[in-house]
Amino acid sequence: LCLPNDPEYLKNGLPGPSVGGAIYTRWGRTTCPDTPGTELVYEGRTGGSYYEQYGGGASYLCLPNDPDYLKSVLPSKYAALYGTEYQSPISPSSLHQHNVPCAVCYTSNRTSELMIPAK
Repeated sequence: LCLPNDPEYLKNGLPGPSVGGAIYTRWGRTTCPDTPGTELVYEGRTGGSYYEQYGGGASYLCLPNDPDYLKSVLPSKYAALYGTEYQSPISPSSLHQHNVPCAVCYTSNRTSELMIPAK
């Protein structure tokens, strides 16, 4: 901890992260808006539970394109995540059965919290 009379405090200010900012997800996008103070945290693919299975999560997740796998052997009990695809009743559709992209963005004018799955 730096004290007010400490030379390190006078040189660098208070230690710790800067304050402010908000994290949000843009579903179906790979970029963030081109506005001042907004930047891309990561882009990925939308995922969640399988639509015909019970007990999965209610919310979608923005899964990173480069997940960190901690183990390659499945335990006896586990939850599975599935990718999300566009399903279009209109034929032909250029999006039909394509993965749904997502972009996690940061803007510097609000407080924030972020959970990155598989990281």
